[in-house]
Amino acid sequence: MLSLAITLLCCLSCSNCEESPDISDSTKDLVIKSEIVTPSYVGNGVQWGGYDILETWTGNPTLTESDWNKLFERVRFMRPPLVRIMIADGWNYLIGSQYNPSKSEAVLLKILDFCQQEGITVLLGEWGHVGGKEINQQWLENSVSFLQWLIVTKGYSCIRYFNLVNEPNGNWSTINGNYALWTNLMGQFHAKLTEKKLDTKVKLVGPDVAVWSTDLTSWIKNTKSDLGTIIGAYDIHTYPTETVVRDGSYQEMIEAYKAAAPVSAEMLMTELGFKYGKFTELGIQNALRISADEYASDDSNMFVYDAFYGIDIADAIIQNMLAGYAGIILWNLDDAMYNKDASGSTKLKRWGFWNILGSEKFKNPADENIRPWFYPASLLCRYFPQGTGIHSMELPERVGLRAVAGEYGGKFTIAIVNSNTASSTVNLRMDEGVELSNLKIYHYKSGKGATFTGALDSKGYAKPDTTGVTLDLRNNAFKQIQMPAQSFCLITNMN
Repeated sequence: MLSLAITLLCCLSCSNCEESPDISDSTKDLVIKSEIVTPSYVGNGVQWGGYDILETWTGNPTLTESDWNKLFERVRFMRPPLVRIMIADGWNYLIGSQYNPSKSEAVLLKILDFCQQEGITVLLGEWGHVGGKEINQQWLENSVSFLQWLIVTKGYSCIRYFNLVNEPNGNWSTINGNYALWTNLMGQFHAKLTEKKLDTKVKLVGPDVAVWSTDLTSWIKNTKSDLGTIIGAYDIHTYPTETVVRDGSYQEMIEAYKAAAPVSAEMLMTELGFKYGKFTELGIQNALRISADEYASDDSNMFVYDAFYGIDIADAIIQNMLAGYAGIILWNLDDAMYNKDASGSTKLKRWGFWNILGSEKFKNPADENIRPWFYPASLLCRYFPQGTGIHSMELPERVGLRAVAGEYGGKFTIAIVNSNTASSTVNLRMDEGVELSNLKIYHYKSGKGATFTGALDSKGYAKPDTTGVTLDLRNNAFKQIQMPAQSFCLITNMN
């Protein structure tokens, strides 16, 4: 019976695991509802791209073939349905002051070729506009022409979304929080898209604001009011603390932004990572680790090396999915993509699953290895394919306990996370029960530092603890699942 299999797999410390009792304790019920929150999920994915300082660092304009192959194999395992790639004029289509899109062939086109081949949807975007308080018309024309070159001339149909300015609400942005300038820029850009007949090929995404509380929902409301159908999808960025994620208040905050957007519009989380309060335990530890690492900039999360980060990121992803977001971009894939100031500095933005240049540039071949958080994050990308219907969930009132279920082609994925420091037992049910056969079950439990419990294959990829399992949830049946503290479990019969 699956109840025994799941209990053994999701609670490895349990020494006396038995079949579910005949009578459910309703306070423990975790119910997959028949109601669909998101009918066609875009997908969980990653921020990719950059590598624009490679030539300064290595003398070569691109990665070695070996590094590209390593990257492509790892991303192929993840199967992210969605990636976000950001560009800039000096990185991608200006040589001196002359427009020349061939500048992108060494890096960007390599990534786009892969995305096109693998069927990965791309959200492309400009880091920012050039012109200060005034719109630079030449930059605007170049940006649209570059997008046309990629989609029409080069044939990248994988590019389906475009974002014009990164985090326009911030004083670090090229917009510097100037909403009127941003809306003017978006309107002019959309007019040029229409002129070039690109408006039917890509959706403009906005407002792309970075938020920490509900005090910026006006950006969503005003965008809806002022730009109307110009905006094809809405998005925000969040970098919560572990506290608000584990207590669930993070979901309440992001639900406010979803509620401010048009009901029919896709809502995307286009940057998701964690940041810690400066004077908190984790904030202090993060700062100490940055100081001890000659290659880490102050814009780094050093806990990407720790197993618990995989639990927290899984919790945050699931809360986004439960809140009705249609897609999520994790920040980010690879430390080597971005440095602190886009110059030749070797101060990295350490946020990745690895550092692909650990050997070539950063005196640490082991840094190219896969980090622990790849385990749950890769599974949440891989087993919620584009087009999945995300079910509503009824969850027991347990701090840190979250679950999400997706259905695609008659098959299911169920992901459960317990970010609490105490274990929890739940009874898994379905409103409209089905028998799920040929299931794979994955389990990840955070340990101290980088250590975790979770089966890996010879290349370091997650592999199921068991396969070929059947779960019968018909006729109001339920199965009891024990979730240890700081653990993640994924059950799927998707390929």
